[in-house]
Amino acid sequence: MPDSHAAPDGGVFRTIRAKGVNLRVFSVCEGRSGVPMVICNGLGQAVEILYPLMHEFPDRPIITFDAAGVGRSDVPGTDTTIPQHAAMLRQVLDELAIGECDVMGISWGGALAQQLAHDHPQLVRKLVLAITSAGGIGSWWGTPLALAEIMFPMRYVNKTYGDFIGPFMYGGEAMLQPALFRQYAKHAIRPSYEGYSAQVRALCSWTSLPWLARLQQPTQVIGGALDTLIPVANQIALAALVPKSRIKIYQAGHLLMYSRRTEVGALITGFLDEPSA
Repeated sequence: MPDSHAAPDGGVFRTIRAKGVNLRVFSVCEGRSGVPMVICNGLGQAVEILYPLMHEFPDRPIITFDAAGVGRSDVPGTDTTIPQHAAMLRQVLDELAIGECDVMGISWGGALAQQLAHDHPQLVRKLVLAITSAGGIGSWWGTPLALAEIMFPMRYVNKTYGDFIGPFMYGGEAMLQPALFRQYAKHAIRPSYEGYSAQVRALCSWTSLPWLARLQQPTQVIGGALDTLIPVANQIALAALVPKSRIKIYQAGHLLMYSRRTEVGALITGFLDEPSA
């Protein structure tokens, strides 16, 4: 059986300069056809954490990347806003000659996905918003413990501490099965403090509430009923405000894109393969 934590076969890393910042970009496209799926990752997370999820889409072209300041991408000299992150991603897709794509945003990456869909509606065909919200100033916050830990990346600095505190941040199955969380987190790459804190500030100063109702892309919202980091009320709100949306709620926490990846992969594949109305 192939290792789900290994890079998908045919995956290629490259460096693309976008808005003056070198971004590490990963793509799995050779031998695959159809509309590419672009994955926008969570706070402080590098490409490697997505390998298990990417294995659930063996036939679909996939593009993902380390956001500015994360993983092996450069740390910008100044803070980067969510609209600026979206402009970087647009430049990456232009460099790869992508004229149409589906976009999946996970957690922090959901903000980036929403912004890209808003700024470039002709580029984004369909949208998947997983365990995410309408932004730091337009959302229901998680538990005090989860919020305190989000502000500082100590869990990346000290692995033992990270393995201890992570399940309390994520909730649900991560608390009941701490070994599952450790398996998920062992491939994380420690972000720089500057890059991580800039991502936190970008999200906390951003919201999509003023224009969510104008998004026209068919949208699949995914939430975890036991999520203590980004409570499910946020996903219910997204589904209520985005006109062409649907929602699926799992009995899971913030780990669901890993712990329930086979079910989630099938849901997303079915949604993306549906003919657009």
